[in-house]
Amino acid sequence: MSQPFQHITVVVQGPVQNYKGRTHHEEGITLRCLASIRQYLPGAKIILSTWPGQDLDGLDYDKLVISDDPGQNADAFCPVNYYRQILSTKAGLKQVETPYAVKLRSDNFLTGNEFVALQQAFPSVEKTEQAFAEKVVINANLFRRTSHGQRVIMSPSDFFYYGRTSDLLKIWDQPVFEQQPFGQELAEMATLVAPNDQQLEAEQAYCQIWLKALLPEKAPLMRHRFDNNAQSIAFWERFLASNIIIADPQHSGIGLRKISVRKLKRANEYSHYDWLKLYRKYCDPSLKIPFSPVQQLLELRRFFKLPFSYLGYKLKH
Repeated sequence: MSQPFQHITVVVQGPVQNYKGRTHHEEGITLRCLASIRQYLPGAKIILSTWPGQDLDGLDYDKLVISDDPGQNADAFCPVNYYRQILSTKAGLKQVETPYAVKLRSDNFLTGNEFVALQQAFPSVEKTEQAFAEKVVINANLFRRTSHGQRVIMSPSDFFYYGRTSDLLKIWDQPVFEQQPFGQELAEMATLVAPNDQQLEAEQAYCQIWLKALLPEKAPLMRHRFDNNAQSIAFWERFLASNIIIADPQHSGIGLRKISVRKLKRANEYSHYDWLKLYRKYCDPSLKIPFSPVQQLLELRRFFKLPFSYLGYKLKH
C-alpha cells in the first residue's frame, strides 16, 4: 500500500478533553482530529503532545509526549496560556524525525491534504526578506488583517502550521518570555498602554516574540494592538509574501472546530487572495490571480463594515 506522506509528522498539541477552567473542547474532537490525519495523510507519523491526567483511551497516535503543565503565566504581557501553547508545541516538534511537520491544535482536524501541494506552489521570494528555508502554510481563519476597522500587523492564526520541521522550530522553539533579550523592554512598553482596550491580541504576542527572535534587527516592537506605521506594515507584508502562505481552510484541507466556523468569512481576516496579491507585488509580478466572486464580496463587505467598526470603537473608547 502506498504511503505518500511518510515524510510528514503531525504534532497534535493541547488537551484532549475539557478540564477545570477550560470548557469549550468539543466532545470527541481530538479523536476526530487523529482519525482525519490517518485518512488524509496515509504514512504520516502522529505525535500527540499533551498534559498529565488526560484520558487517552481510544486515541490513535504513534508517539506520546507528556509535559508537566507550566500553568498560566502572569508576566502582565503575554496571554495567560502562552507558556502552555509554546511548551506543548515545541515538545512535540523536538521529537519529529521527518523533514516536514504539521502543528495542529487538538481541537481542529483535517478535511484533505491540499496544503501539502500548496506549500510548494509559490517558490519565489525576495532574497533579502527570506527567513525560512521554504514557505510555511498557516490557516487563514483568525489570521487578522484588521481589528475594530484598523490595520494590525503580526497577528497570525495559531490553529495550523505546515512546513519544513526546521522552519517550524524557528517559530515554536522559543524560551519563556522573561528569557527573551527584548522581554523586559516589551513588558515596560506594555505598562504604558491603557488596560484592556488596546492590549496585544494573543496571536500578536506569540508572533512578536518569535519574529523578533528570528529577525531582531528588522521586526518592530509593538506596544499595543494598533501600533504600526507605513514602514512596519511594509515589513510585515514583505515577510508574509516571502515566508508564509495564508491558506483558506476550505481549499487547503483544514477543518475547524464548530465555534470557529462562520457562514461568511470575517471581514477582518486575511484571505488566500489577499496573500496572492502580496506575493504578486513582492515576489512574482507575473502571477495571474483568477477572479473570485467570494473575494469580491469580502472586499465589498470590508468597504462598508470596517469604517463602521472603527467608528464604533472610537465612540466606545
